[in-house]
Amino acid sequence: MRDPGTYCIVRLAILRKMFSFLLIALLCFAIIPNKALATDGEPHPVYKNPDTGYQVILDDQADLLTPTQEEMLLSDMKPITVYGSVAFVSVDDNSHSTSNFARDYYYDQFGSESGTIFLIDMDNRNIYIFSHGAVYQTITDTKADVITDNVYRHASDGDYFGCAKEAYHQIYTLLEGGHIAQPMKYISNALLALILAFLIHFGIVILVSGSHRASTKSILRSAKTSFHNTTPNIIFQHETSRYDPVESSSSGGSSGGSRSSGGGGGGGGGHSF
Repeated sequence: MRDPGTYCIVRLAILRKMFSFLLIALLCFAIIPNKALATDGEPHPVYKNPDTGYQVILDDQADLLTPTQEEMLLSDMKPITVYGSVAFVSVDDNSHSTSNFARDYYYDQFGSESGTIFLIDMDNRNIYIFSHGAVYQTITDTKADVITDNVYRHASDGDYFGCAKEAYHQIYTLLEGGHIAQPMKYISNALLALILAFLIHFGIVILVSGSHRASTKSILRSAKTSFHNTTPNIIFQHETSRYDPVESSSSGGSSGGSRSSGGGGGGGGGHSF
C-alpha cells in the first residue's frame, strides 16, 4: 500500500514542475511578438498614442540594438507621437540610395500623415532623417542635415543606440520649439566671413595702389580721327517669290501632366559615417 504522505509529496513536485513550465511558456509568448517585428518582413507598430493615433515603429533589420536598447529607445520616441508617427529603421542590404529608401519606406508605412523616420543604412554607411506633413514644417531638409551632422560620430564609433537616441532627442527638442547646437553652420559662417573680409581687403588695396585711368574725354581728344563720306549706289539684281501656306494646329494634342509621388510635401537630410 502506497504511503499517503509520499504520494502527496510526489503530486506537489509534479504540480510545481507544471507551473514552472507554464510560467516559462507565458514568458516566451510575451517575448516572441517583439522579436517577430524584425523577422516577419512586415514591421508592426509597437506603440500607438491614444490621443493622436500616431504610431511608433521599431524595425531593426540590421540587428544593431539589443532588446533593452529598443525599450529605452521606445521611451525617447513616444513623446514625438504628439506631433506625428515615428520610426527607427536599420538595414544592412540596400540596392537604392539612402534617401530613396527612407522616402519609400515612410510612404509605405505612414502614407501622407505627419511623421518622421530615422534610418541607419549599413550598406551605404549613411544615416538619414525623412519627415512629412506637420513635422516636416519643423524638421526641414536643413534641420535634418544639422541633426545628422551632430550625431553621425556616434555611428562612426559603432554606438548606433546613442546615435538614434540623440537624433530623436534633437527632433523632439525642435518640435517643442527649442534650439539645438549647429556647429557646422557656425564654422561655415566663420569661413565665409573670413573669405569676404579677404576679398574686401584685396579690393581696397587694388583701389588705393592702382594707377589712375584716363577719362574717356581725354582719350578721344588725343586720338587722331578722320571721316570720309561716299554716296551709296543701289543696284537691283533679281526678285524671287515663295508660297508658304499656314498650317492649322490640332486641338487634340496630348499633354504631359506631372505625376506626384505618394504623399508629397516631405524631405530630409543625412550624413555618411
